[in-house]
Amino acid sequence: MMKVTKLLSAFAIMALFAVGTTSCSSDDDVIRKEDNKNGQTEVGSELPFEGTYAYAHAGNPIPFEFKKKSIAMQMSLMAGSGQEDDTYNIIKIYKNKDNVLKVVSKHSKESEYKAFFLRNIKEGESLDINIDYSFKSEIEAIEAVFPPSGNGTPDHANNKFSWLKLTKSGGEQPVKINLPVQGRYVFSQQGHTYYYTFGNTVVNFNDSYDMKVLQHNTNTNKILLEGTGEKAGSFYVVQLKNITENTVDVARLTFGEADAKTKAEAEFALASELTGARFSTYEKVGADGGETTPAFAELNGTYLSATIGNNLGYYQFTVGENNEAFLFMGDFTGSGTFSEGGKLELKKVFEDETKGQIIFEITNSEGYYAERNGQFLTLYVKDYSDGRKATFAIATKGGVTSISTSKGNVIGMTLEEAKALAAPDAMKVWDGGMMAYAHVWIPTTKKI
Repeated sequence: MMKVTKLLSAFAIMALFAVGTTSCSSDDDVIRKEDNKNGQTEVGSELPFEGTYAYAHAGNPIPFEFKKKSIAMQMSLMAGSGQEDDTYNIIKIYKNKDNVLKVVSKHSKESEYKAFFLRNIKEGESLDINIDYSFKSEIEAIEAVFPPSGNGTPDHANNKFSWLKLTKSGGEQPVKINLPVQGRYVFSQQGHTYYYTFGNTVVNFNDSYDMKVLQHNTNTNKILLEGTGEKAGSFYVVQLKNITENTVDVARLTFGEADAKTKAEAEFALASELTGARFSTYEKVGADGGETTPAFAELNGTYLSATIGNNLGYYQFTVGENNEAFLFMGDFTGSGTFSEGGKLELKKVFEDETKGQIIFEITNSEGYYAERNGQFLTLYVKDYSDGRKATFAIATKGGVTSISTSKGNVIGMTLEEAKALAAPDAMKVWDGGMMAYAHVWIPTTKKI
């Protein structure tokens, strides 16, 4: 079987597709030379740049190392892969009129030839790569027609992925982490009680200290963590298994030596269970007979403010319905029909019912609130116990009364910043206007 199977197996590790390819020299799989005229010019046999660039996927980046004379897929650096690097030695490089490079290469150990296609090369920043085409001979690779410029739909069944965006290692675009457990879990034994509170950006232990979430391996369910505050300089690897609706088995290793980060990363990269660690079963706080009563249970629903002016618009809060959002709905055409003028799609990451505080990570931002993806919205709520109404307040830095894009850095850029934002004074109540709606209390009615 061709070596392309191993090259692409890295994607299979992350459930991107099933491994197993056949010969790519059939009429169905090879991009054939068109009338022997594909507009390419030979430009040498060395790459014009070097460095390690990674394809970010599922919290487990796939690194490529580019050298003058070779391209290597660094599978050994990919957490949980357990495989060796896959290296291709460069034979010739061609360029077409659109400045797309075709790198004709041969596997360092196998009788496989490959045409890597590279474009949008920004040295030290990023590039696009197409790895779809493997061959049995050098001439097939040389004669391969350049792939379409558009981003095609991946065909995972046939190991076709079109163009992949790689970013320079050390400056990768952040990959969204979604841990498989969220909230507070407890374990008790021999009179001792221990707690973990899991969030996608921070994990807290025993209400004593926070650990920043650096990476999550979806294959091993290992979490790489960095200590903060008094625990700065320490690194941790937590592993989860046997996850149910209300329980999870947790094990943890702590690294506090001078080379703590290196050791923690090495442990995180292993495909095996944590070395020497013991798993304990933690139960979700509130679990009783297999059912969990979440905080703010009475709050779930969609709430509407009073209308602004002469039916100009209104504010809408949706909480606890798996489509959480904050919206400004306006009649922008004068037709009496309301549409979204500003939208934040939200994911709950923290709540403290005693304070009335709920914190959301912003997963999508549009309209007046655009460009806030990845920031954190701090919401305070009160007067919701009867299930028919609620009073909300969006907390801001310095009491700024709007969170429109033009206001800049006025909400939490991190979870810790968001937690620290206080609720507005009880006397600060929304005046029914369109411009001053943040850091004031907005009475709302539940939508039936």
